[in-house]
Amino acid sequence: MKISHIFIIIFIMISIFSLTSCVKEIPGEEQAITTSETQGQALTPGSTSVMDQIYLFATQTAMASSGQASQAPATAADTGEETETPSDENPPTVPAITEEPTEADIPEATAIVVPTATPGLPSSYTLQGGEFPYCIARRFNVNPTELLQMNGLSSQSVYYSGMTLTIPQTGRTFPGQRSLRPHPTTYTVLSGDTIYKIACTFGDADPNAIAFANGLEPPYNLTPGMVIHIP
Repeated sequence: MKISHIFIIIFIMISIFSLTSCVKEIPGEEQAITTSETQGQALTPGSTSVMDQIYLFATQTAMASSGQASQAPATAADTGEETETPSDENPPTVPAITEEPTEADIPEATAIVVPTATPGLPSSYTLQGGEFPYCIARRFNVNPTELLQMNGLSSQSVYYSGMTLTIPQTGRTFPGQRSLRPHPTTYTVLSGDTIYKIACTFGDADPNAIAFANGLEPPYNLTPGMVIHIP
């Protein structure tokens, strides 16, 4: 063997001895730190030999090269993203809680009083302001002459509000056209008009029907210029 080879062997042995003397031995075999399957494990000074450290270093190097190095979950601080923190000025939105209405919360329906039309053929009728016997004869489709005679009246008699007329029941109808003006239509109220007077203006119109069509309630006050519907 050549002398140079001997020096090389001696140099290697001295190097191994020096490295071995630097490693701190662990008292018990059960406390030795072994290579863990957990990715990203760091080298520890507790290895039992230089070969163990070299093996662990080689293993981690191979894992890093294959892309298996462990990474901790990215946080907002790592990514640079801003997170919103609820403040007093911008409190978190809380969905409103809705409750189903109870019977006590539901208002009672307002009763609607529907005026009834004048009966088709009453036995008697009391005149209102602006009405007269011929108007009543047209409205109830009775003979005007028979109506006057039955009540002891003539064309020259004075009629007044509150006068009660007996209505004929013989079945004799009004001669000719009962309507004085065509309707349904609209009418512009004049000074002194009442729904009774307006009904007589149209001949066979019913004042109760006029009041209902226009949402009027007693005493059926009308103002000049008001436009009402005539059914």
